[in-house]
Amino acid sequence: MRFFTNRKLATRISILTTIITFSGLLLLWFVVSGRVAAMVEGNITNQMADAVESRASIINDYVTSAEEYMTAFALGSEVHELLEHPQDSLLVSKTQQYTGDFAAVKGIFEGLYIATPDTYVLTHSSPSAIGITTRSGDSLKEFQSTILAQPQLTNLGIMKSPGTGSMILSMYYPIFDDQECIGYVGAGVCASGSWTSCSV
Repeated sequence: MRFFTNRKLATRISILTTIITFSGLLLLWFVVSGRVAAMVEGNITNQMADAVESRASIINDYVTSAEEYMTAFALGSEVHELLEHPQDSLLVSKTQQYTGDFAAVKGIFEGLYIATPDTYVLTHSSPSAIGITTRSGDSLKEFQSTILAQPQLTNLGIMKSPGTGSMILSMYYPIFDDQECIGYVGAGVCASGSWTSCSV
């Protein structure tokens, strides 16, 4: 009788020990699993944040570089001279060559052009656009009273190009002679692809 009692007690102790061990292992698994999942999630989040930050930095550098490059073109003596004498065909021809050459150096422009305050295009990196007037009526008045009001670069951000349908950064730089706007430089800067070049 005592043998059976000891055996029952041993069985109970064995079952109880197994339950406690299994419960402990299960609890340990949940704790470790939760911590590992949190660590992996935190690591992935950090990597994604770094990637976004890095990409944003590249884009900001690209936009800043494009703005500086366009400003350098706009402030060139060739541009100012043409806008002072827009009827001089020899000067128009010379500045057209300068516009095309300047746009080709970096390859970031879908279009780079010089126009009068009435938006009549004098030179363009795509020669087929020369001679067109880009705005009229209320659109022209608004353009003149906002974009052409101050001698500073205006970046309108990303938009769809009306000419090609590509995504571009639309930029303008008015040219002033004393207090009067005598024309402006306009540019469509490629906003897709590698952020370092584009082909139109």
